[in-house]
Formats: sequence, structure tokens, C-alpha cells
Amino acid sequence: MQWLLKFSFYRRIQISLIVFILLPLAFVSVASYYLIKDVVVEKVNASNQNMVNVMASDLDKNVEDMIYASNLFGASDSNTLEDLIAFKEVSNLSSSKDYFTYRRIAEFMDLAYSKTSGLNAQVFFVNNSHFVIYAANNVLDYPALNHWLREQKEPATSNRMRWEKAEELLQISGKRTETYYFAVKSIRTPDNGAKLGTLYVGIPSEYFERTFAKGGEGLFQLIATDGHPLFEYPKGAVLSELAHAKEVQAKVGRPGWKLIYRFDSKAITAEISQVYRFYAITLSACIAAFLVISVFIARTLHRPLQKLRRTAEQFGGGNRLLRFPVRGKDEVAVLGTAFNHMLDQINRLIAEVEQEQEEKREIELHALFSQIRPHFLLNTLNSIKCNLVLEGDPVNSRQIDALMSLLRAYMRVNEPCTLRQECKLLQDYAAIMQMRSDMPIALHVELDETLAEMEVPRLMLQPLVENAIVHGFEDGREDAAIWLGVRREDGDCVIAVSDNGRGMSETDLERLRRTLHAGNEPQASDKRIGLANVWSRIKLTYGQASSLAIGRSRQGGMAFTITIPGGAAAGRGDVDDVQSDAG
Repeated sequence: MQWLLKFSFYRRIQISLIVFILLPLAFVSVASYYLIKDVVVEKVNASNQNMVNVMASDLDKNVEDMIYASNLFGASDSNTLEDLIAFKEVSNLSSSKDYFTYRRIAEFMDLAYSKTSGLNAQVFFVNNSHFVIYAANNVLDYPALNHWLREQKEPATSNRMRWEKAEELLQISGKRTETYYFAVKSIRTPDNGAKLGTLYVGIPSEYFERTFAKGGEGLFQLIATDGHPLFEYPKGAVLSELAHAKEVQAKVGRPGWKLIYRFDSKAITAEISQVYRFYAITLSACIAAFLVISVFIARTLHRPLQKLRRTAEQFGGGNRLLRFPVRGKDEVAVLGTAFNHMLDQINRLIAEVEQEQEEKREIELHALFSQIRPHFLLNTLNSIKCNLVLEGDPVNSRQIDALMSLLRAYMRVNEPCTLRQECKLLQDYAAIMQMRSDMPIALHVELDETLAEMEVPRLMLQPLVENAIVHGFEDGREDAAIWLGVRREDGDCVIAVSDNGRGMSETDLERLRRTLHAGNEPQASDKRIGLANVWSRIKLTYGQASSLAIGRSRQGGMAFTITIPGGAAAGRGDVDDVQSDAG
């Protein structure tokens, strides 16, 4: 054994595998094959049975989905029932009403049969005037399909779904034909049973061929309830031709079909003999010897690897000075040296990231909070306000007062304010925007008094209200309203801003969420850059535990929910009262 230890770990494992596994395995494989022949055949038979069960289950599931979707189509509680009634005698699309009814029925079919997309199924509805409504994935040539449809004779009792075979239907491309197995169901009104049309859902034979092609070398046959074969794979195959045949079968529950798979057991044993002659049984006989050698070799690897793991865990726990002790010159020593070098690089990267984050925080805060301080403009506006008061014009005086309040807030945006003051600033902003847009805007504020004196970044909520007015009410409306609620939930401060504007589509909402929460910079075409400002100030002030949720309000507009952990304020400072600012 001493000679084996002179090699590297890799060579030790190689030599052990050759001496104790491969050579004995090659010697005993031929003799052991005959002992396991019957066992292998039974296992293959069980495997084939499982395969057939899975295929039958897949067929049953797909047919079940088709039947379920067909039951939804035209049901009394279905959204399409009125459309089907209105469309039952339409022979051509002569009006926009007929066209839109046609589109709704087609879209409902696309939705109802979306689960059967993997079947490449052809779904269409034929009304009483032989007008055909296709689903979106139609590939059938209409003249060929129409010829087949007119040859079909509907039985007297046709409420239940039946199956019809359509052979050699021409595709739209005209280059090939395909055979389909159609599930056919008459759609009738629930109250009087009047016929509205017939629903066809066709499974192409290509689906069965693709499914059975995965099954192996045997022969497949799908038998209908009346005993006639629906499909055979390979085409033209005869199950009785196999000399040493074994058969497994499974039932496709809902339609009552039977799936049969027959395979040649002799061919299986011939194939297995090529593989297991050298490998199968000897593995269990030699595995013990190989494990002993592997355990012996692994002992020299296990201890240093465990020490390496503990070093990594302690380093991850915060002990950045810890290093792996390197001894010798083997593979573990090389690994330990590289590991220590990696820890040094991680330390340098962490230091650089921390420094960059601190610099970025200072730059972002400076960029967010730096504002021009036009004192002369405030003095001029104050003089105008006084003149308006003296002239008896309280409305414009109030507008000037609100504008001065906002300007003072912009000048001191780097200072915190209380939630009460923030709500007052939002009311001033709403008053100014109401004057500018000449549109009545109602701002409803509900402020928990226990949170009224909590400090937040000044003008943190103004971009949310601005988005509601500028984007939500851009088309103008007489009942424009914005709701601002501040409440305490589970010890956290929750600030909710919602409106009854035009809102956004779910796609745009998801894109906006990804843009904000992934930390991406807003695009130049983005109309809601102010949201990125709000999210940045929330993260910089309250940390990653804070959150900004975006969704739809109950009134149909937008809803923004800010959660501040622990109800903590941004930090107190010298905050003047808004009323004194207005003076």
C-alpha cells in the first residue's frame, strides 16, 4: 500500500478503480449476466408499464383539459354565452358588432384552450350558418376543412362530446396534409336547449407520433372504445408480428381509450447483454473493496477540507483575519493557498465596496438635496401676497401663500420635517396644481396622531402626488381625488398614497417595479423619474429594510405603499413649523 500513497489523490483513485473495480468487473461480468437476465427483463417490463402509464396519464390529462374547456364554452355562467347566442345565425361579418363578437369568441377559445397548446390542437367553432371561428393557432386550409365539415352528420342526441376522425386535412401552406382526431360537442342554450353551433377541438396525429416516438423500440396502438384502432406507431405496424412479445397496456380514463405497448423481450436481453456483461453484477461484488480504498484515501482529504469549511464559515461570520493553515505541497496545499489568496481579494473588494458605497451615498444625498435658494423670489412673492390681501383678493393670496410654502420646502429639502408638515405641504401643492390645471382636485388626508410628529425627508411624498395629478388625471376629470393615509401596522409606519386616475396596465406596472427595485437608472423616456427619486431617498434614509410597493388602487388608479420599519424617523433636527414658513 505504500507505493499507492506516493501518487496524488487523483492518481490514487484512478489506480484503485482499475485494480479493484474494472479488472474484477470485466472478469465476472460474463458469468453474472445469466443470473440477472430474468430480473432485467422484468424490470424492463415494469419500466415499460410505467412509461405506458405516464403516456396514458398525459393523454388523459390533455383530454380532460379539452373536456373541461369545452364545458366552460357556452356554459350558463360563461362570459361568451351571450356572444354565442348573438352569433348563432351570422353568415358573414357585415358589421363592427359582428366583428367584435367574433373576436371575443375567438379570444375566449384561445384562453380556454391555452393548456392544450402543447398538443398543437386545432380549435374552432361552427355556428348554425356554417360560419367558422378559429382560435389563434389555426393552420387548416378552409376549403378542405369546410368539405369535411359538410360531410359530418350530427346524431340526434348530440349533447355529449363525441370523437370524429378527419383524415388528410390540407394545411394552410398547402405542402402537406395531416390527420386529426376531433372532439366534437354541440353548444346549446341552458334554458331551452336551442343549438348555437358546434365546437371542434382536433388533436393532430403528429402529437401521438411525437409522444410514442419517445417510447422505445416497441409497437404502440391506441384503441377506441368500439375496438377500432385510433393510431398505430410505427405506422402500419402489426403487434402480432413480434416473436418474443411482451405486452403492457393502460387505460386512458376519460375517453375510454386503451393504450397498448408490445415489445420484443429477446431484443431487450440482447441489448442489455452488451452493457451488463462487463459492468452489472461485478459492481456490487467489488464495491466494498473500492469503498475501503476510497475511505482510506478520503481520510487525507476529509480533515483538511473540514478545516477549510470551518475557515470559510468563520470568515463569513465576520472574522476576516482568519486564514487556512497551509502544510505540504499536495493538492490540498495548493487549494489552501488559492483559498487564502481569494480571502485577501475578498477583503480588498469589501473595503473598496464599502468606500464606494459611502462615497455614492454622499454624492446621491448631495445631488438629491442640493437646491437653488432664491431668497429674492420669496421676498417678491411675499410683497405680491401682501398687496393681494390689501386689495381684498384672498383666493390668489392663498395661492401665493401655498407657492411660498413649497418654495421654502424646496430650499430646505435637505432638512427633515414632520409628517404633519409634509401633509400640509402636499395640500399646498394640490392647491397650486388645481389652479394650474383648472381641474378640481380633492386631497383626502388621514394621519395617525401618534405618527404626526415623526420626522421624514422633506417632500418625500410630493412626487407620488405629482404623478397622480400629471399622469393619472392628464385627460381631465371632475371627480379627481387623491387619498393619503398614514397608519401604524405591526410597529411599522405605513404611508399609502392612491388615486382614482387612469392607472397603468399590468405590464407597465411590472416593468416599473423591476426598474425601481432592481436599482436600474430610469430611462430618458420614462415619465415617472420622480419615483426613482422617492425610492432612492427611502433607501438612503431608512436602509434596505424599508420598502416601496406599487399596485392598483381600489378606485382604478395607482397605489403606492411605503413601509418604514419600526416607525423610526429619519433623524430629528431643527424643523420649523410650516405655518411659520408660510408667513
